[in-house]
Amino acid sequence: MDTPSYRERLNRVLRYIENHLDDSPDLEALSAVACFSPYHFHRIFSAMVGESVAAYVRRLRLERAAMQLSLSDVTITQVALAAGYDSLDAFSRAFRAQFKVLPSAYRRNDGPLEQARRYSIGQPLFYHLAPDVPPIDVQIRSFAPMWVATLRYTGPYDDCYPAWETLMAAMQTQGLLTVDTFACAVSHDNPDITPVDKCRMEVCLSLPPGMTANTLAVRNLLQDKRIYLRVIGSNSDYAVIEVNGPYSLLHPAYRSLYWQWLPQSGREPDDDPGFEVYYNSPQSTEPQDLRTGIFIPLLMG
Repeated sequence: MDTPSYRERLNRVLRYIENHLDDSPDLEALSAVACFSPYHFHRIFSAMVGESVAAYVRRLRLERAAMQLSLSDVTITQVALAAGYDSLDAFSRAFRAQFKVLPSAYRRNDGPLEQARRYSIGQPLFYHLAPDVPPIDVQIRSFAPMWVATLRYTGPYDDCYPAWETLMAAMQTQGLLTVDTFACAVSHDNPDITPVDKCRMEVCLSLPPGMTANTLAVRNLLQDKRIYLRVIGSNSDYAVIEVNGPYSLLHPAYRSLYWQWLPQSGREPDDDPGFEVYYNSPQSTEPQDLRTGIFIPLLMG
């Protein structure tokens, strides 16, 4: 069942759900996005994704709710309504079933933001999360939009390299991989909240200048239905961290950005996901010499 055509069609559905997370999951509409019959769609979705449409949407909403509890002062009732629950009691039961703790306790004691705040009293949070790394330096920059070839990966972020290999091999076959190819990735989930085997990532490689979806080499690339094009970046502001060292430092850097810098900055993150830019390759660079940029979109101030 796991054919390239099915993967491409399911990827369309996953992107659609992520972009319409506040809408009620309509099997008719989703099956139309996937070009499957409604009768077969939910079975195909469950078989390939590992959970039903309803469970997938419920999990993403609850994970978003956990982030809101950690990163904002929105009331729990407002968070519950935003997650699609008509009552605080129903939301609390669902939240506890997923996270093993009530929303109020998660915010008060168990949420990662509160843990970070407790541990950061008196000195920068970053030292507690990664004592051998200096505090983060955040810059505000724009990032010109660019087209990238993209492959979706689901699983532990540390195990994503086969997805990169697949995308690089496909690009190289079509003569699209050059010394100027730009590598980046969109990480959709927070491993503090989402089970690591369900974390979603899009691995991306830039197209050569002047290449479009109508270029023959790009059309040939897209014959592999796992691969699609998307735009990375915009001319809006981004909070940017340059991380020098092994990739194990990235997660602490995210934590420091979201739980220390943002609350003090007077800025708010935009709804669009951020992305990481990889300035060198772990295949040819020692871990201590790796350079990575973290770009988080900001609402216009």
